[in-house]
Amino acid sequence: MTSAGREDFLKRAEEMLRGTRWEQDLNEARSEIQQAEPSDGSAAEDDRSQLLLRTSEILNSILSFEEVVQRTMDLAIRCLKAERGIIFLLDDKNRFVPITQANVESQCLADAMEYSESILRRAAEDHVLWSGNAVTDQRFSQYESIAAFHIKSFMCVPLKRMGKIIGTVYVDSRTLENAFGPKDVQFLRTLANQAGIAIENARLHERVRAENRELRSEIQHSIGEGRSIVGNDPKIRRILDMVDRVADSTATVLVTGESGTGKEMFARAIHQKSARLGRPFIALNCAAIPEALLESELFGHMKGSFTGAQANKIGKFEAADTGTLFLDEIGDMALPLQSKILRVLQEGTIEPVGSNKTKDVDVRIVAATNRNLAQMVQAGAFREDLYYRLNVIVLDLPPLRERPSDVPKLIEHFLDKCRTAKTALKAFSPDAMVLLKAYPWPGNIRELENTVLRIALLCNREVAEPDDVRPLLEGGGPAARLAANVAVPAPSATVRLLDDVERDAIVSALTRFEGNRTAAAHALGISVRKLQYKIKEYQQAGLAID
Repeated sequence: MTSAGREDFLKRAEEMLRGTRWEQDLNEARSEIQQAEPSDGSAAEDDRSQLLLRTSEILNSILSFEEVVQRTMDLAIRCLKAERGIIFLLDDKNRFVPITQANVESQCLADAMEYSESILRRAAEDHVLWSGNAVTDQRFSQYESIAAFHIKSFMCVPLKRMGKIIGTVYVDSRTLENAFGPKDVQFLRTLANQAGIAIENARLHERVRAENRELRSEIQHSIGEGRSIVGNDPKIRRILDMVDRVADSTATVLVTGESGTGKEMFARAIHQKSARLGRPFIALNCAAIPEALLESELFGHMKGSFTGAQANKIGKFEAADTGTLFLDEIGDMALPLQSKILRVLQEGTIEPVGSNKTKDVDVRIVAATNRNLAQMVQAGAFREDLYYRLNVIVLDLPPLRERPSDVPKLIEHFLDKCRTAKTALKAFSPDAMVLLKAYPWPGNIRELENTVLRIALLCNREVAEPDDVRPLLEGGGPAARLAANVAVPAPSATVRLLDDVERDAIVSALTRFEGNRTAAAHALGISVRKLQYKIKEYQQAGLAID
């Protein structure tokens, strides 16, 4: 590297670090480099140029602490043609700890630690321990390793950051006297200063990463409070393992399974375990929005783009930028919209309704469906290219009837949620649990949760018995009746009983929540509109219900 090239390099580094906490270190390094530059065109200049390039790589590109110290050690050995070397850093108790070494015996390692202590004591004077013939040098005759290992030449210099010593760099040679000259000392000091910057930068980076991991864990715990995925069935554990593996990737995930199996819960789990935690998680049910409005809901619209568009509106894609967008029931999406979803996946851009300008979005898509998309592709009801874009990672959730061993844990989980409503129910009897495990749960986990909530509202004792459970199991299917060993009721009696139970559940919920229809509807697992319809129906039949 020419003198002009070195000057250009130093100017670029100076501009990069000006105004930062590292500017003082850069100025020290610049001064030492200028002192140590050779005045002729010897091979030493090439070595020094390589050292500058290597140290600049450490400063600018390496964020791994282990890699920084190892690269520093390798550079010191290679560029100074040293035989052995050690790097020490000060720990929290101000003790020198060897971090990395090259070809050093244990006794020499212990003595080198004493050299480091000497450096620390003389740090105020910025001294360097250096000897061209340590065997005859009276300053070091007390160290056993000097004679035992026939150390001829060695250097030990402070490793500094912002003028403060954070460690030392030691190199030696057992074969050559005066192996290191004054310029070698200057360059080792330069390397130590440059490495001090990189080491501290790597430490800060790792500290920030550790803090981010702790923060992510805390946020996951906070967000997941009451929304955790419950289950020890092998099928569920395999899916959760898959969630852990794919969470930090950017791959599109397709969650399949029957209605009520918890597809949105798994989508949230993927988001919460990913690097996008803390960014938006937006969920949209594609089947719940009319086709004419779904495009605007997804991509947004401009004012005046259609009747009723009185202002600009951002869509779900833009709202989920840098985060995750969960598209539930994507199998119900119309073909024209499917092509626009495909464009987002391919190009990462959206175009609001009524606009001719595109916007870049960084969104991870998790899609879900309870339909067989492969069959829909063959029938021409779903785009094949979009199917393959979505079908990167597939999580196929099993129905609850295929994991009956998880029913007791799920019931316990839902009972914990019920206790906030001050219900009397605390558990289910063994016979009631047999009945619940045997029931096929066509509505899956959603049906189980609503059933537990209803039983908790209606049951006035701490332990629910089969008689408390049976009426709410949609007529008590054959599997449930067989498990409970009860007779099959007549159809008319079943209908009358369910009507009575439904009315009693609504009355009990309204009483418990002091007429608050929103809270009662939520506890019953129905919409407020449906609850109001039922109340009106009972009032028309002459029942006094408010």
